[in-house]
Amino acid sequence: MLAHPSCHPGSRFQDLHEREAQLNTMGYPTKLPRGSVVGTGRLALLAAPLTLSLAMAAPSPTVAQQKMDEVVVTATRVPTRIEEVGASVTVIDRQEIEEQQYRTVTEALHTVPGLRMVSNGPRGTTTSIFMRGANSNQTLVLLDGQRISNPGTPSGAFNFADLTTDNIERIEVVRGPQSALYGSDAIAGVINIITRRPERAGVRGSASVEGGTLGTFKGSGNLRGRQGRVSFDATLSGITTDGDTITPERYRPAGAPAEDDSYQLLKAAGRLGIDLSEQLDASFYAEVTDSELDLDDNPEDPNSVEQTRRYITGAELSGHFWDGRYRPTLSLGYTDFRRDNDNRPDAFSGTRTNTVNEGSRASASFENELDVHDDHTLILGAEVYEESFKSSGVQDFSGFIQRQRSDADATTTALFLQDVYQLTSQLSGTIGVRYDKPEDFDGQVTWHVAPSYEIEATGTRLKGSVGTGFKTPSLFERFGFTPSNSGTAFRGNPDLDAEKSFGWEVGFEQPLLDSRVRFGATYFQNDIEDGVTTVFDSNFNSTTVNNADIETSGVETFVAVEPLDRLSVRVDYTYLSAEDADTGQSLVRRPKHKVTVQARWRPTDRLTLSGGLRGIAGVTDIGLNGGRVDLNDYLVARVAGSYRINDWSEITARVENLTNNDYETADGFKAPGLEAFVGTRLSF
Repeated sequence: MLAHPSCHPGSRFQDLHEREAQLNTMGYPTKLPRGSVVGTGRLALLAAPLTLSLAMAAPSPTVAQQKMDEVVVTATRVPTRIEEVGASVTVIDRQEIEEQQYRTVTEALHTVPGLRMVSNGPRGTTTSIFMRGANSNQTLVLLDGQRISNPGTPSGAFNFADLTTDNIERIEVVRGPQSALYGSDAIAGVINIITRRPERAGVRGSASVEGGTLGTFKGSGNLRGRQGRVSFDATLSGITTDGDTITPERYRPAGAPAEDDSYQLLKAAGRLGIDLSEQLDASFYAEVTDSELDLDDNPEDPNSVEQTRRYITGAELSGHFWDGRYRPTLSLGYTDFRRDNDNRPDAFSGTRTNTVNEGSRASASFENELDVHDDHTLILGAEVYEESFKSSGVQDFSGFIQRQRSDADATTTALFLQDVYQLTSQLSGTIGVRYDKPEDFDGQVTWHVAPSYEIEATGTRLKGSVGTGFKTPSLFERFGFTPSNSGTAFRGNPDLDAEKSFGWEVGFEQPLLDSRVRFGATYFQNDIEDGVTTVFDSNFNSTTVNNADIETSGVETFVAVEPLDRLSVRVDYTYLSAEDADTGQSLVRRPKHKVTVQARWRPTDRLTLSGGLRGIAGVTDIGLNGGRVDLNDYLVARVAGSYRINDWSEITARVENLTNNDYETADGFKAPGLEAFVGTRLSF
């Protein structure tokens, strides 16, 4: 791990989040019917079976109609029809994951309006997200409602690199400030990754294998089911690839050949559910991910290796009382992270690295859903979580030595109240407030209002939201310590203020021709104050301060067409303006233009074809050699197909980067070229 941007200026950044911290030092701020028995709390996530039941109730619904009837949880903390939500929400369900053959969460999120994924190169490298122009550490990422970011990351940003979709039921993305619902980090929005929960009786299973270019092999197996009062789901998956070089040719040392950077990952996850009584349910979840990645700490570094291990555990006790009108949920969670970096001197670099970074989080929450009226559901809850991190080890840049000597922890408590209302058949929405008290900080009060209104005569839906957000500076930004042998050091600033935001959006959606054509647009704006950056004194010592304000605004538009029952096409376009509020200079890594196209065609019951395009234009970055650079615009295409041989087997094929475009999402880190895969899936 590169401890901090105060390191030797000639080094290559192996962690994208740490490189984003360097950019800051340079001044570039980087509803259901009321009274229905839900049976679980906010994390039980009945969205999938509820959506299925709605879809089965109507004869041959179009894809668009199914989307309109879809039930989401993240935007309101209770199951709510997506048409009754005022905030901008995107749902990627299991059907879409399988039809498009998304193997990672990153691949799926590429399609979401207003989001840009930035990677340090090919598969397995550090991947961060920029939502609506905010910094990469200003989006909250959840797994079944539980925070899963690593408290040991210098900026607090989440790394999407090791998130696979093997046991994922759906991904819900809510854009706009959501701190009134979820507290710190939700300045730009929330991404909630929801795991599979078996509902049907009996035992089912599946197994899949896939192989492709670059020596890539992926396998997974799943067993799930229900026997009486007990349900279970267990998944084991892994991937190995020889990979491609991370370093573009222009940065390669003279005489250095291209060197493949391999990646291996193993993931095991399991869930156990128990119906304790007619009114009380319990569930337990555990996941462990272990990965190893070859890095180019310096251009074409043949022996730099990063090993990462992540544990996620959670338990939930949920009930439904008073004829289902009162639904309490007690949730406990624990996450643990460890990252080891090792690099030895070689023919191209004298850098030596041996560092360990550890982070953990323990959390508890108690949420109460109460239908106080047929038109109002109140959500009242409390939450507490403790975060800690520790880093140790040394980096030797050919004589310039930095040591990792950080160790800190902090606790946050919170109370929140929200009303989910359905005042008329046309008017619905949410209004909420939350109080957070991070340790050694002033209390943070955030609020939001998100109405949705349907014009019955035309089917037009008007929606909007307005609210505030905040982010507590990371533990490293507050308490980090990395001294060097030259007498300089980075020292965190324990007196930092929280980053704060005010954001709003307004938009519409319009269905036509029995919802076979749908289109819409949303304008958004978010002003963020007291952003944390790093500054240096005259002796090259560094620390963090609140001196960055940014302004973001833009438009998200879409058109979805279903000319035939088996054919659907959707086009999304996002225009973004993201600037430093003081200088007016555009922020790096935020594209001015993003367009995505997704298509699905089922010519027969057995054959499914899908594909997509992703175009990015107008992106700047800070080059590895310093200074501002313009990244090339790019267009990336993918295609996928599957054929079901019989009820228990199918074959799959897909091609990524179909035209083998040469592009970079971050300067100096080569994105994957053309990749082709074939596989098979068996189920019983």
